[in-house]
Amino acid sequence: MESKETGKNRGKTMRMVAMLAIMTGLTTGVILGAKELYDSLFARYEKKALSQIYGEFDFSRVMHKLERKTLTFPTDKAILQGYYFPVKSPKGLVVVSHGMHAGADDYLPFIMYFVENGYAVFSYDCKGTYASEGDSTVGMCTPLVDLDHALRYIQRDRKLSKLPLFLFGHSWGGYAATAVLSLHREVRGCAAIAPFNDGYTLIREKGEQYAGSLVKEGFPNTFLNIYQKLLFGKYTEHSGVKGINSTSIPVFIAHGNRDSVISFGGQSIISHMSELRQENVTYYVGTGCQSGHNTILHSPQAVAYQEQVKADLAQLKKQKDGNLSEAELEAFCSQVDHALYSQVNEELMHQIVVMFNKARK
Repeated sequence: MESKETGKNRGKTMRMVAMLAIMTGLTTGVILGAKELYDSLFARYEKKALSQIYGEFDFSRVMHKLERKTLTFPTDKAILQGYYFPVKSPKGLVVVSHGMHAGADDYLPFIMYFVENGYAVFSYDCKGTYASEGDSTVGMCTPLVDLDHALRYIQRDRKLSKLPLFLFGHSWGGYAATAVLSLHREVRGCAAIAPFNDGYTLIREKGEQYAGSLVKEGFPNTFLNIYQKLLFGKYTEHSGVKGINSTSIPVFIAHGNRDSVISFGGQSIISHMSELRQENVTYYVGTGCQSGHNTILHSPQAVAYQEQVKADLAQLKKQKDGNLSEAELEAFCSQVDHALYSQVNEELMHQIVVMFNKARK
């Protein structure tokens, strides 16, 4: 027997499909296929088992040197899990926005760097991610929606609202950190690593890869704009370029020149350099071993070690005919130098902290 909730969701879906058919002129079959494809890209994302996490990307590995308080706050139809990292006499508060297919813990090395340099930090798991509520991550605008609500929570807090406010985001979170500048004038400085400009551009340019023949049927154009508008409303009107140009605060944009996730010359904010106000933007280009989507965040030593760990694991799996038990995975993970594996790009982080230090005065 069909549950009331399932029937309700199905009814909601069919009403949305009917609306899209009217607004786009596309057939029901094309819309259903496009909607299913889009939704499949934004499934709920759970955290990996600790035995499969290499590096200081789980709080249990750093809790002896980092204080953390958990909290919750509301966003669009979900309660998000937030984390506050206090310091004595903080210079300011850095809000960290994580990337897609990641969560707050994946940015602990950078959170520790800010804390060690005198900044309190506020981070959180986006909707449909790790400890936060949500059956899915919904879509490309989700990090913007969640960051907007996180900043509203901070504004309402008596103590946090008094601190100079800064933003740090990577990829999905980098887009949010820049786009949200149009909505929050209280921000003093923003650093975005490997950010894309807007959700439409990102999916459109990956259309052939993700959508195949649906591209020719209107997936990226007729369907995508309207469907995202139905999901996110006015949030779709904001982009990284628009956010940066709406303010005079210092903005730091970093991107690897061989980023295969957010293309340097296509989807990235840095590819829109000629459209940005130049007087308040600083650029950093990752090259060599630090030219990738994630490697730009880490030291050359860490990048080399990450490759070594990957090779060692592959060799171990080969010896075991590709099948490793949970105990064997745990044993392998326990031998990893987690601090080295997640060592930060000191040059990058130092420049960001220097910028924040100047902006707080």
